[in-house]
Amino acid sequence: MDSAYGNRAYYVTARRADSTVGILLLIRQKSLLFGAHLCSLPYFDASGILADDAQAQGALVAEARRLMQELGAAWVELRESAPLGESLPSRTDKVTLHVALPADPAQLWGDLDAKVRNQVRKAQREGLTVRSGGTEMLDRFYAIYVRTMRDLGSPLHSRRFFRLILGHFAQEVRLFVVSSGDRPVAASLVLRDRRKVIVPWAGSDWRVRFLCANMLLYWTMLEDSCKQGVPCFDFGRSTRDSGTYRFKAQWGAREVPLHWHYLLPPGGEVPDLRPDSPKYRLATAVWRRLPVGVARLVGPCIIGKLS
Repeated sequence: MDSAYGNRAYYVTARRADSTVGILLLIRQKSLLFGAHLCSLPYFDASGILADDAQAQGALVAEARRLMQELGAAWVELRESAPLGESLPSRTDKVTLHVALPADPAQLWGDLDAKVRNQVRKAQREGLTVRSGGTEMLDRFYAIYVRTMRDLGSPLHSRRFFRLILGHFAQEVRLFVVSSGDRPVAASLVLRDRRKVIVPWAGSDWRVRFLCANMLLYWTMLEDSCKQGVPCFDFGRSTRDSGTYRFKAQWGAREVPLHWHYLLPPGGEVPDLRPDSPKYRLATAVWRRLPVGVARLVGPCIIGKLS
């Protein structure tokens, strides 16, 4: 985060005797508009406290609260995949969606709805091709990513941000790009370990949505994950019942709640930084009208200060 946007990391540990029994990574972000805050890993769905027991967890929460006061932060956001307890205010409007993967992709294909299979076949009939790779495919991925984020009305990450991810996690990250001839029309970034495949960023060029490129993209990622022997495919977070939620659910995905907890100073309120919030509706509408080149230039200056 420091190399990409100049945001400082704080590594919090809980120790018992000579053993580490809990860890928490917090990133400090600061802007003139939103002030300073701490997040347990911006841009990702859940990367919160890892602790051996409740005592270690409580110690990490207490230290995070102390750090909030020391730094004058307006809040601490703990992004968890399980609730920390009822005493902390939280947001639960975001969910992720998971598919359990069989070893044989043919089994997964047979389990899909006929409409989904037909849309994948349509993309194949249109002559679309899919390639996966690393840094050598960054430009093609980024071209789709920039347009997708502009169309969604959301600030976007810098190309440098993705280049750093690819450089530091070369074995764990893959880029997938769907092309029509030489033109990229859909793309994604995938993170993979032995337990799960996660798709934090994906998009397609909606000017050619009739090609069903997004369907071919996701089927290719699912098929590849089966072949790699990974047991779970994580589609990434969505707002419940939104368009992206329904797109992911059609692949047979099940909803998995996310729990974003907040530490607040006395009298503090849970921040509302949702892109779909009514208070940001005008800003979102304006962003969608920006030329792609302007969005590419301005977006990283904004997203670096938001989580």
